[in-house]
Amino acid sequence: MKVYSDTAITQEHACGKLAAMALRRPANARAIIDGDGARLILTAMKRHEANVNVQRQGALAVRNIVSRLLMGVHDSGNNSNLTVATDSTAFGSEVTSIRESFLEWGAEDVLRNIAGRNQGSVDEAYAALRDLRCPVSLVKFD
Repeated sequence: MKVYSDTAITQEHACGKLAAMALRRPANARAIIDGDGARLILTAMKRHEANVNVQRQGALAVRNIVSRLLMGVHDSGNNSNLTVATDSTAFGSEVTSIRESFLEWGAEDVLRNIAGRNQGSVDEAYAALRDLRCPVSLVKFD
């Protein structure tokens, strides 16, 4: 993502891979955060703001990473029976650092901006904002 930051297709696929890696895998989501993933994802989304595919995959990545670490899941694909707490008081500073790692890079502004502009990524942006615990409401028109 660093080397080919100006290539939209590379950023789209990189965000998609990170989203897939974080899906139902709290340990992977944590590794992505620890590896500067929040900055890389949001940099891609800012650099390619007109590319709906980068925006959609980036929003999915944010949502999957945050939801696995903040919402609490049972990692059914892993025999370790890893469970992440659903109560934010259990890991108070951990929850704050996960949210802050995205919010400090401008996730809320980026996600709100694409939700209003790109119909192809509205649902993903809404889900990411919701899971970041940002005030949001979804209104759809037929």
